[in-house]
Amino acid sequence: MGCVPVSAARRSAGFTLLELMVVLVLIGIIFSFAVLSLRGDDYAELMEQETHRMMTLLGLASDEAVLRGDELAVLFTEDGYSFLILDDEQQWRLTSDDDLLKSYALPEGVDLRLEVEGEPPILTAADVDLEALEEDGLDEEEELQPQVFILSSGEMTPFTVTFMSRQSRIRYHLTASLLGTLSWELEETL
Repeated sequence: MGCVPVSAARRSAGFTLLELMVVLVLIGIIFSFAVLSLRGDDYAELMEQETHRMMTLLGLASDEAVLRGDELAVLFTEDGYSFLILDDEQQWRLTSDDDLLKSYALPEGVDLRLEVEGEPPILTAADVDLEALEEDGLDEEEELQPQVFILSSGEMTPFTVTFMSRQSRIRYHLTASLLGTLSWELEETL
């Protein structure tokens, strides 16, 4: 019978600590590259946040309109949107006393497209400064013309807002029905 030395049998039975460390480092490097290549679309995440924000604010505005018995509306501009209230003189004015339902500017790089009842309206000109309107008010001949109405009966103008960005293939569509039901969906463009 041939005897094999004990030390030789042990060496061939497994890996050394150095070999295991090299393999773990290689796995870590490969994993890092995989995570970096699958990094999320920052603009898609931002648009998703904006979609959820608007959906929450519209739900809140609808609840406020029903509870207070006020007629509310939304004025969309090229760079944001504002909530309006119908005052005693039957004029739309900004809801400046409400901390939640106020003018909001979209983040840089995020655009919106509004379709009211299937027809895309012309958004308010970009030169309308909503912050200046909140501070100074309107001239007598100026009147805010909202595109979406939120009534005290719980009804809402049916519309679809699409959040999009030139830096992303993802789009988010927020849709409101006549009864004020809000839903959203994601679309990936080619």
